[in-house]
Amino acid sequence: MVLSSEWATALLGELCTLTKGKSPTLKTVPGDYPLIVTGPEPLSSVDYQFDGEAVCIPMVSSTGHGHASLKRVHYANGKFAVANIVTACEVKNPAKSSTRFLHIYLQHYKDELIVPRMQGTANVSLSQRELSQVPVRLPALDEQLRIVNLIGAVDQAVEASETRFTASNQLLNEYLEGADFSQRRPLGELASMRSGPSWKAANESSVPAPGGESVLGITNTPPGRELDLSNRKYVSGLPKSTKRVTPTSIVMIRTNGNRARIGNVYRPSPEIEGFAVSAFQIIIQPTDPADSAIIYWALSRPSIQRMMSESASGSTGLGNIAIGWLRQLSLPYPTGEEREIFLGTCEAMLDAIKAADETSRSLRTVRSELLSALLSGAHRIPETYDELMGA
Repeated sequence: MVLSSEWATALLGELCTLTKGKSPTLKTVPGDYPLIVTGPEPLSSVDYQFDGEAVCIPMVSSTGHGHASLKRVHYANGKFAVANIVTACEVKNPAKSSTRFLHIYLQHYKDELIVPRMQGTANVSLSQRELSQVPVRLPALDEQLRIVNLIGAVDQAVEASETRFTASNQLLNEYLEGADFSQRRPLGELASMRSGPSWKAANESSVPAPGGESVLGITNTPPGRELDLSNRKYVSGLPKSTKRVTPTSIVMIRTNGNRARIGNVYRPSPEIEGFAVSAFQIIIQPTDPADSAIIYWALSRPSIQRMMSESASGSTGLGNIAIGWLRQLSLPYPTGEEREIFLGTCEAMLDAIKAADETSRSLRTVRSELLSALLSGAHRIPETYDELMGA
């Protein structure tokens, strides 16, 4: 990172009092006070250890198993408890350093400044001594506060967009669940189904290879309605009987360790036409291409998703949905005008969900780029910003 030479430099141990938390994460009695843990949300505690502001830093790797990583740095304010694998950093001189600025700074640069100081082979952790040696670059306090204010405004916009995304998803699920149609059809009457083949690891490649064909793996079907093609797979030697994705296909998760994922469905994007799928997935091919959207939305209905999860075989480990069971699955089947209204409403709601998601993604990108510019000192917020904010 490139930082402004005008900024002051100090070690974290010089700026802050570092105090290890006292509360066992799993054994602390729940209560009225937040308990800062390594996870994204606090637990609760009957007692509090701190009263004021602090930056709280987990002292153990987020992933463990010999790999150093840190997913998040927390900001806490008020009366709160801290887990015994977290260190609270309390600013010694608020006239020199803003706690909120310090949190933003350490969260943004955690992979460069904190993670490399973690040590260990099996259990990777961070000592308080190493944490105290983390270098921090500070602009003048008024500049710190401007950065905090501006990033706070962006965070509010991100939160509002994410709230719209969640609300839009909930509204769509409620509509799908409440849509009532007189006609129902078994899925087996509407479509054919086949799971993908298995293959040996030696036949799989992450880059195109002679004889290799594009396939969708389980990592390409993450939670949500959208396929993720960031990790591509190419497999050679697929059987001739292997079914391929068409523009009207529906891809379903057949096998998963998480029962809630079994039965999740995805519509293909144009770039996956002709792809095969893995043995953990099923290609559903409508007999009538016009039924593709109806089948997709019917299978997306929350109650039907629950039925598929509950009907998966296997009591431990991987669950599996049987194609024979799927053929008998009764789906709501609107026709005529009610079909047109139903599909139009679903697609309009999906457009709203995608718009909210895209806005959130764009705002998070803006936030990251803005922080990189502001925390490096490459750009400064003018003093007139204070007047704009009514300071």
